[in-house]
Amino acid sequence: MAALHNPDLIKALAAWVGELKSPYHEEYKLNKCPVKLMSSSPNAWVEIKQTDRGMMEVTCIHRVIAQDENNDLDEIRKECAQFNSLMERVRLPVYVWEDEQKEEFQLRWQETLFTQTDLNYIQRFFEQSLYLANALQSRLGWALPHQTQTLPH
Repeated sequence: MAALHNPDLIKALAAWVGELKSPYHEEYKLNKCPVKLMSSSPNAWVEIKQTDRGMMEVTCIHRVIAQDENNDLDEIRKECAQFNSLMERVRLPVYVWEDEQKEEFQLRWQETLFTQTDLNYIQRFFEQSLYLANALQSRLGWALPHQTQTLPH
């Protein structure tokens, strides 16, 4: 199971916050300084960036299924659209994104944190998004046998 390692998370966030607060960086560079935290799985990671209002935008990303010429992409897209519609109805900040460059479908959980003291919630967001990614991957199980490899979390 994928997990964020607390010591790695703390070190990366401390370095990032330290860089954001550094008086030697110009103001316009702050938004171009996102941090990417990898989990124990290459198929899951977290991206954090500061918004122009000083808030933190946290995105937990999980690869759910890779595109393959043998897969029925129209049916996968239909399932993902239904999932997105459901998440919108229950008001969870989760959606499935089709990354055409990487040829994969990703589950993304996106939150906005108002202060840097809220950063301790990142682990919880990651765990909740991991559960949803695993559930969605199970739901799309009919498409997985056609893949050359599955995406373990």
